[in-house]
Amino acid sequence: MEIIRTLKVPRQFIFDKLLESGLYDIEKNTGKHPKISSLSGFEYKKKFGAKQNQAGKIKIDEVTEPSVYAFTTKTIRNTFTTRWELHKIDDATTEVVISEKLESHGFFQNLNDMMMQIGMGWIKKRQMKAILNNISAAYNGK
Repeated sequence: MEIIRTLKVPRQFIFDKLLESGLYDIEKNTGKHPKISSLSGFEYKKKFGAKQNQAGKIKIDEVTEPSVYAFTTKTIRNTFTTRWELHKIDDATTEVVISEKLESHGFFQNLNDMMMQIGMGWIKKRQMKAILNNISAAYNGK
């Protein structure tokens, strides 16, 4: 999945919001508050699902201020690799490229994931677009 969108928001503001969210997640799940300079390579465990009955490991792959935030989420069933790239167009405009790759573990999981992506792929894109809309609204005071 890939989403490319241009926002009337400075690149640094978007980057700060992404890091704020990531750091909140780390603190919520570990009690730690790492420095931005030490985020690349940072790993932690997280519980997922409505009942918090699934678990996985998140690894921050790359943090390059103010242009890249990338992480990998690994569960017993799947590995998701997510990358946010922020390309400055001018001081007030940023092109955001969000890419996510899914690797399934096992033949039946792969088959299941292919079927689910047909119906659920648009929900994931909608969630990502909502994040972008919220960032834009936060910057523009709406």
